[in-house]
Amino acid sequence: MIEAKVRKRLGNFQLDSEYKDSGFSLLSGPNGSGKTTFLSIIAGTLSPDEGFVKVGSVETTNLPIDKRKTVFVASGSYIPHLEVEKHLRWGAMVRKTRLEDSRVREVAESLGIHASGRVSELSLGTKGRVALATALLASPEVILVDEVFSGLDGRAGVLSAYVDLTKRARIDVIATSQDDAGFESVDHRYVISRGKTARVS
Repeated sequence: MIEAKVRKRLGNFQLDSEYKDSGFSLLSGPNGSGKTTFLSIIAGTLSPDEGFVKVGSVETTNLPIDKRKTVFVASGSYIPHLEVEKHLRWGAMVRKTRLEDSRVREVAESLGIHASGRVSELSLGTKGRVALATALLASPEVILVDEVFSGLDGRAGVLSAYVDLTKRARIDVIATSQDDAGFESVDHRYVISRGKTARVS
């Protein structure tokens, strides 16, 4: 369960948003609506002016990033010089989580990752899949995905696989997008406009 009720002013922009759900949620809205700001506060890379963030029963508002058990995946969330196999294991290695070879293969195959070599040599879409897989294999409690699904070929299929994988791992996810096309498999839908969120399903 992720719960957040936060306010943040950035220049002329005011975020005043609420969220309370478990499972896999889509947060959709146009550029400048506050999607990234909201995820950044949950992740801990940005502090709210007012309010709180909770994961499960733990308030994480003032916790250091490395104590939050949360992974933020954005378009540039990959390590270019790493080989694909090592990259997939990177998050688990940092978090000192035991990772079976069969688990790595399962996630890679489910997300259509068949490439090898350095991540820098991959297509943009495959880099996104690798970043998503790495986040999942780190076994956090929460994954925040900022616009990454929007740039993938076969978005609906990859998303459906990711929803299934994260459900089985009991990981809560919030993913953002400018539209909701291809997001039919998510559990909940939220929209954000001018810094305010609303649950629509």
